[in-house]
Amino acid sequence: MEYTESILQYYKTTHKEIPGELLQGQGLVRHFNIFKRNNCMATQPFVRRDYYKICLISGKAVLYTESGEVVIDQPYISFSNPDNKFGWKPISEYPGGYACLFNEEYLSASLKMALKKMYGLFESAVYPLILLNEQEYEMFQDYFEKIHNAYGSDFEYKDEVVHNLLQLIIYEGIKVLESHCPELRKENPKNDVVRRFFELLDRQFPVDSPKNSIQMKSPADFANELRVHVNHLNHCLKLHAGQSTSRLIAERILQEAVELLKNTDWSITEIGDSLGFEYTQHFNAFIKRHTGQSPKYLRS
Repeated sequence: MEYTESILQYYKTTHKEIPGELLQGQGLVRHFNIFKRNNCMATQPFVRRDYYKICLISGKAVLYTESGEVVIDQPYISFSNPDNKFGWKPISEYPGGYACLFNEEYLSASLKMALKKMYGLFESAVYPLILLNEQEYEMFQDYFEKIHNAYGSDFEYKDEVVHNLLQLIIYEGIKVLESHCPELRKENPKNDVVRRFFELLDRQFPVDSPKNSIQMKSPADFANELRVHVNHLNHCLKLHAGQSTSRLIAERILQEAVELLKNTDWSITEIGDSLGFEYTQHFNAFIKRHTGQSPKYLRS
């Protein structure tokens, strides 16, 4: 059986301190981290990983891929995922930059969608990597620095800042890649349906008052607003986001529910009402089904 490096093994092999919540959850909890490379000279073995990693790197290196070795002699940004098997060896004296890593549990529906769009552009590439000029590298460096500063701060909404900046990096990566390879641009009406669906979904959140309830809660609600058949919407989302309409809606509602339970003093009934649940017991059952815990337990 092929060896796959887990996110816990990454911390152990790089001699980094393992975050407490990751250790307690045996690597199965939602996790994100960012590191400055600080002239890192460590060689990464040629293996598959069970986590995602976005790296911004300056300096020369050899990238080991399933199609062979690639010598890189200019700054680049890479977007590895559990489908990639790769290794990396620095060959210049001062390789710098940043590395973000996160697991499947960290991915929101919108982040999954952004990554799926990104990886779709690399279907014929040996590895999801973009070579950068000096101006492009400085742009990404600024984004990574903002993530690093936000992640290390005590700002109440730092998770939202990190998440949005991470999406920005992915979409700027798409923009840079398409500017390098204009032939990658594809006009597809199905993509437009998917884009507008996520715009409508994200527009409903965050819920800012228990008196306000989200208006679109079902696949039919979104299909009506988009003026498409619900089956067509479901087909587009499964094709381009890998999940059904109802699953994507449920994931986003669950994400908001957990945020409200942990960060507001609203009653459980008020939270359920604001998220479109007519009865509190239906909200309780929804939380229990998706998390294995009751709303009261999550709140405590």
